[in-house]
Amino acid sequence: MQKEIASARLTEIENYVLSIIWRTQPTTAYQIRHAFGRMAAEDPPVSQGTIYPAIERLKRRELVEARSTQDRRNTKQLWCTAAGEDAVRQWVMRVSSRLPDDPLRNRALALSVLSPAECADWVKNAKLAVLEDLAEVEESAQASTGALHEVVHDNARLTHLARIRWLERLEVALSRIASEALPGQRSSSN
Repeated sequence: MQKEIASARLTEIENYVLSIIWRTQPTTAYQIRHAFGRMAAEDPPVSQGTIYPAIERLKRRELVEARSTQDRRNTKQLWCTAAGEDAVRQWVMRVSSRLPDDPLRNRALALSVLSPAECADWVKNAKLAVLEDLAEVEESAQASTGALHEVVHDNARLTHLARIRWLERLEVALSRIASEALPGQRSSSN
């Protein structure tokens, strides 16, 4: 029970970083940062300023240990401790019914602040962003191997395709809303 409580106190980013260390050990902070760039679906987006402090917190909690190498830069290789591996196991087993929010859906709830033309532009830009991200997902899939990576890639790809389909449906709904608003606008201005 005590282990479970300690593991639950880690943030999602800390748990994710810890899982990368466990999967790729020995690894370096630099390699972890680059691993995030190759992830099929980065949710939430992670910056260098987030990863390095997360690694330091994991080391302080004795979930990760750093061992110096004999290279000229004295690079530190990161390894999961036994407690770190237990924390990864607990994190994987803890499935929440509360999944992360979709930022596009959250913004769509406030689209009425925009004009119909701005709404159309927003949908167009959102589609382009999802398609660009999908291209990155497909590119990262080429660099990954193994059945587990294929299934994870499939999830990312299908999620992006569902977002594109949802954006197309939103576009139709916004067009209908805009056309219904036009007659009302004319009658109120007469």
